[in-house]
Amino acid sequence: MAVQIPAHHPPCSTQLQRGMKKPFLLLTTSLVLAFNSLTASAQGVPTIEDLKKVTDAAMEKVGKGDVEGGMKAFRHLTLVPKSEFDTMLGQTMLQLPMLTGRFGASLGHEFIEEKRVGASLVRLTYIHKFDVHATRWYFFGYRGKDGWAINTFRFDDKVQDMF
Repeated sequence: MAVQIPAHHPPCSTQLQRGMKKPFLLLTTSLVLAFNSLTASAQGVPTIEDLKKVTDAAMEKVGKGDVEGGMKAFRHLTLVPKSEFDTMLGQTMLQLPMLTGRFGASLGHEFIEEKRVGASLVRLTYIHKFDVHATRWYFFGYRGKDGWAINTFRFDDKVQDMF
């Protein structure tokens, strides 16, 4: 079962557009979540600092190799229905051995940047460090009527695009 990306969402890379299919691109595609469900709701947190505490705790788990625990740590702040999140989590866990086989053991994480756009949008950027490479993690927050929630998150191996 695949996570569907809305038709208006751009492909994750030009390689994907050219039809080159790498396992990690499939993982990346399945993790780009555009939450557009009208029935979904998330209880927000009052401040960006509170949002960052949740993503810090999640990335602490990810950095220790517990990707599943890390993703579950921020699940309550996402807008995606639980069944869709669980499907995406299952796909991630199936593809995780490929990631560690390519990059080696997990060596921790590092907070990179907080970028605010206006008063209602924030992007929190981290890297998950491995023996020979890193993956970048983005958490996109939105401040709605119930506070700050994670509107979208994604991770991929395109750290070079951070420069």
